[in-house]
Amino acid sequence: MTRRSIAILILVLSVSLTAGLSWFAIRNYRSAAPIADDSLRGLALTIASAMEGVAGRDPSLESLASFQAREIAYAMLISSSGKILFHTNPDLTGNDVEDSRYRSVLTTGNLGEARIQLGTGEYVYEFQAPFHLSGKACVLRLALHTWRSEEVMRRARFGITLIFSLLALGWGLGIAVFWLLRRQDAQEKLLARQHELARLGEVGAVLAHEVRNPLAGIKGYGQLLEERLPEGRERGYAQLIVRESLRLEKLADDILFFTRTDAGSAQACSLYSVAGQLTTLLTPQLDAAGIRMVVEVGKQVRVNCPEEGLQRLLLNLLTNAVQAMPEGGNVTLKAGADGNVVEISVMDDGSGIEAEMRSGLFEPFRTSKARGAGLGLAVCKKIVDGCGGSITAEDAPGGGALFIVKLPAAQHEGSV
Repeated sequence: MTRRSIAILILVLSVSLTAGLSWFAIRNYRSAAPIADDSLRGLALTIASAMEGVAGRDPSLESLASFQAREIAYAMLISSSGKILFHTNPDLTGNDVEDSRYRSVLTTGNLGEARIQLGTGEYVYEFQAPFHLSGKACVLRLALHTWRSEEVMRRARFGITLIFSLLALGWGLGIAVFWLLRRQDAQEKLLARQHELARLGEVGAVLAHEVRNPLAGIKGYGQLLEERLPEGRERGYAQLIVRESLRLEKLADDILFFTRTDAGSAQACSLYSVAGQLTTLLTPQLDAAGIRMVVEVGKQVRVNCPEEGLQRLLLNLLTNAVQAMPEGGNVTLKAGADGNVVEISVMDDGSGIEAEMRSGLFEPFRTSKARGAGLGLAVCKKIVDGCGGSITAEDAPGGGALFIVKLPAAQHEGSV
């Protein structure tokens, strides 16, 4: 069983357990109120039956005065005319009752029950029932303290609160564990990826280093042949050897740079000067491809980045822009300082960034080019990270791709 299947099974069991415990807690809480009411009703019926038995043996009702229970707030017997025949407070015996709630019990013969508030502010359970006294129709009114029923409700509330608190705690711990496991899994994948890249880097570095020397010889002999051979097919072959040797040489340089572990020392360099060098270097290629290059870089713009790294960074971005416009177009290099940050943008009129490439655009060995190695943008990312900056890619406003690089500005220098 896979880890995903185990996680789904645990989730289903957790949801089922939560649903079951929630139903159990809610059911118990809802049944607590009827149970509390039944408890009070049963107690009232018991007391009423006992009082009726005592009154049956002593019609003078004097024995009822000794009838006491701690649950009784008060008790009284009411005649059909509304006179109080008996009251647990002797001072009220013989007075007329102040309300007419007893009449419905006399007329229907049904029991009556309600929650009322005493003058002391206490809420009590009032129970009224027909009372047989020497053939007279009377009503027994009992007011019972509700502490027993309140205790039942308190226990029910405590139970449902406890269950839901434990469920919330359990889900919280579960989510925390899940997040930690996901984080650990991501770290393990990242570590495995780093180890894989490290192994590939070591192999690539060795191969690149070993290839450079014979490659330099091949390129040299190709250039020599190109110079000595007359115009024709053979000279074209020599030119092809030189061109492919230069491409392999750049690939070897990229691999060696990407696998280098030493960070270049931070130093201020002129972005204007680097942009000028690259413009001169790329002019023949741009003219041949019918591409117009626009450079908007102020002379005072300086960044805190090694010049070699800045040259490679911009050369890779500009080369990608040129390759994205086989039919010609415009490529724009702009830079401006904003406080302690210099923002550099490279924009082209090409087809833009493919959707499937966006998520891993700066990862090594990922490319959409048929003859690309996928190291150009990865090298750019490494250079930018090493300089303490950032690089992002997005769609250009008029189509094409827009790369934005942010680098720390050199100290004590002006802006554009």
